[in-house]
Amino acid sequence: MERTPVEELLIEYGIQPTAQRCVVTGYLLETDIHPTAEEVIRAVKDSLPCSLSRATVYNTLNLLVEKGLLQELSTEPGQIRYDANTGHHHHFVDRESGRVYDLEIDRDGISISGFELPAEYKADHFKITFYGKVES
Repeated sequence: MERTPVEELLIEYGIQPTAQRCVVTGYLLETDIHPTAEEVIRAVKDSLPCSLSRATVYNTLNLLVEKGLLQELSTEPGQIRYDANTGHHHHFVDRESGRVYDLEIDRDGISISGFELPAEYKADHFKITFYGKVES
């Protein structure tokens, strides 16, 4: 039997490709909404002939983050969102809709007036989250 692209990806990251992991991973790779675990559960619950427990989804999300296939994003206190875009990028949160958008901005494209990182801090990576309103 031939493997699916999602199965191949999971194997590449050292993850055993169970049906539940494939469904969760496939959903996360296809969406750009930065879902919470509960949103993932609601989106994939009917995709399997067998039941899908909350524990399985949470364990899968934790494993995908641990292996580097997903990143966690905290946009509001006490709530973790998941992002399959693990490349360097930033985020914009629309306060009205709650939607999170990816922003591709290079290091030279960001200027914060008056801010200078103290000399003893040697940053090799940074992430910025902007909050506001998306105007149509």
